[in-house]
Amino acid sequence: MISQGTHPAGLRYLSRSTIAAQAAMTGGSTSGQQRQAAPQSAKDVKVAFVGAGGINFGTPEGPWNHSARLQLLPGVTFSAICDPNLELAQKRIDTLSAGEHGDKWKGCKTFPSYQAMLDAPGGPPDAVFIGLPPKFHGSLDDPNADIEVQLARAGVHQFVEKPLSVRPAEEVGRLSQELQRIQKDNGVVIAVGYMFRYAPLVEAAKRVLKETGAKPLGVVGRYACAYTFIEKRDWWDTALSGGPIVEQATHFVDLMRHFCGEIVESSIKAVAVGPSVPLSDMPKPPLAEHEVPMERRINRVTAAVFEFESGAVGSLTHSALMHKSHYATELEILADGLHLVLQDPYGSPKLLVRRPHSEEYVEENINHDEDMYLREVEAFIDAVRIGDTSAIKSLYADAALSYQATQWITAASNSGHMGPAAPEP
Repeated sequence: MISQGTHPAGLRYLSRSTIAAQAAMTGGSTSGQQRQAAPQSAKDVKVAFVGAGGINFGTPEGPWNHSARLQLLPGVTFSAICDPNLELAQKRIDTLSAGEHGDKWKGCKTFPSYQAMLDAPGGPPDAVFIGLPPKFHGSLDDPNADIEVQLARAGVHQFVEKPLSVRPAEEVGRLSQELQRIQKDNGVVIAVGYMFRYAPLVEAAKRVLKETGAKPLGVVGRYACAYTFIEKRDWWDTALSGGPIVEQATHFVDLMRHFCGEIVESSIKAVAVGPSVPLSDMPKPPLAEHEVPMERRINRVTAAVFEFESGAVGSLTHSALMHKSHYATELEILADGLHLVLQDPYGSPKLLVRRPHSEEYVEENINHDEDMYLREVEAFIDAVRIGDTSAIKSLYADAALSYQATQWITAASNSGHMGPAAPEP
């Protein structure tokens, strides 16, 4: 029943709701060197980007492109792009300044680092979109990767892309606690890009569960990645990406938590087909794993089973085996008399439902005109304006629990590698 899909290059846009003309101030007091994060009027929210790469500015690999969506929001302007590759950052500004929304990019500057941006005259931006390789953010202990804490202390609202880190789950847990402490003090908003929570497909599944009153007892995730065009050496290096469960299947782990609650660490059992198994259609050197040490290469297949605190059970299979660009992704939810099949959430989403006392699978109506990527950034910008995070479906404190679960699964699978021995040099 698994469906074939791809990451479409086109954008689907959401019809925007009216944004409040004037925002209320949030409460909270300042302490130490922390700057109070004040909501903005509907006329102007200054946004900066940390990272000039594909997640913020688009890539042929998929539909993600935060700047393209943010341009559609009234009152959003762009103040800076921070990236060591200043030439690329300036190219982004030049291209977008010449586009339909070029007026939003007037005065946008480039900086080699977010620290340089914070130190520049004119003060910090209102909000930052963090689109960095996970090695370079998500740390509490490494001063070269503690951007979230530093921006939070400066009172800068943040939208952080997954994966949150490559650090141990324990460190990210401590980071999450520190960020929550700062948030209570200065009201800074920190959201995370788990976009599927905003998908009409997922909302429709939630609606069916609510209508039937069914309690999920089982969830099955299957994620077959197509690897031919993943031309990013970092992705193939677990030290830089965290591995495919942390970097990619994290979206399904997050959805499983969204439907079933928290995973019990001690219940996780996992095995993997390790990196000694060769792949025949990977990108040419040096864009894949050719220069990556064997012990840091990614697993080819990971299979895990686990229990949730709710009593439900789950299984997840991730593979990096398909050729070309089409992925095969599917999530099933099982309850008494109820079977939900969420097909192809990246490409052409479809929800099939078998209801109690029926043997027929019926396709639910889904609004395919709504764009989950636009909805997540819209919810974030609205929260920055009014100081109310209730529309944000993935706040950092919750997302840290999804990251924790992916690290648990990865650790369990690495203790159970399968596959032939590496060939002799």
